[in-house]
Amino acid sequence: MLDIHISLTGRIAYDPRFFASDHEAPAMWSAVLEVNGPPTPRRDGSTYVPTRQVEVVVYGVAAIRAHESYRKGHLVMAWGCDLMPRTYETKNREGKPVVRAAVKVIATDLGLATRYNPVREEQAAWPVAAAPRRLAQGASAAVDGPATPLAA
Repeated sequence: MLDIHISLTGRIAYDPRFFASDHEAPAMWSAVLEVNGPPTPRRDGSTYVPTRQVEVVVYGVAAIRAHESYRKGHLVMAWGCDLMPRTYETKNREGKPVVRAAVKVIATDLGLATRYNPVREEQAAWPVAAAPRRLAQGASAAVDGPATPLAA
């Protein structure tokens, strides 16, 4: 049983990166999620909601599926098993060195979030007249009549 359980919901801020697998390493997918933090009080008594940027990384088959499914702007839920902070030094606009920090979450599962666009049964259900026909393997696609049986 893992001791660390992380759950994040955020919008993909930039184009995700994908690295295909080779003989030494599994496939890797990485994206930066913009996550809303808790309401924070200001000095004047009002509150604001800060936005945090968290890098989410997925490996293996989940990385391949994420590469095929998620793009910039998608609202994604990530379930993670590890959290790694890191610091690095860069230069600001004036050229002075600045120490920055980032947080990376190693995710085990990803899913498209429907928090702002809830899926309702009446929207997802097909009308009876417009229900798609399911075809058995090898059956004809005749629309007007029944499917013809296969010759033995």
